[in-house]
Amino acid sequence: MAIDAKPGQTVRVTISKTINRAAARKTIERLFCKDKALVAPLHARSRNFIPLPKRRGGQIWTKRPNKIHLGLAIGDTATLTVTPQSLKDLASVATFVEVKGK
Repeated sequence: MAIDAKPGQTVRVTISKTINRAAARKTIERLFCKDKALVAPLHARSRNFIPLPKRRGGQIWTKRPNKIHLGLAIGDTATLTVTPQSLKDLASVATFVEVKGK
């Protein structure tokens, strides 16, 4: 099924089927991370994190905050602005998601 969206358009992406391929899960997670509401916990965690570089084994070492992976379940939605690359990504995972114009 072709996605009828143009670059620059805002669309709502909804997971409609259980994701059973690891590559599709990574692609959908990357797309969902473009929604600012979904990555707010990661940004809040990064804001509160104070890097303290120190020497470890002769190298400068800094601990960084862990990435928060989204729990992708059926019915989860994200609102994102379409780019040419995201159109290709959405086409590759079209069997797992439903795309509607906003």
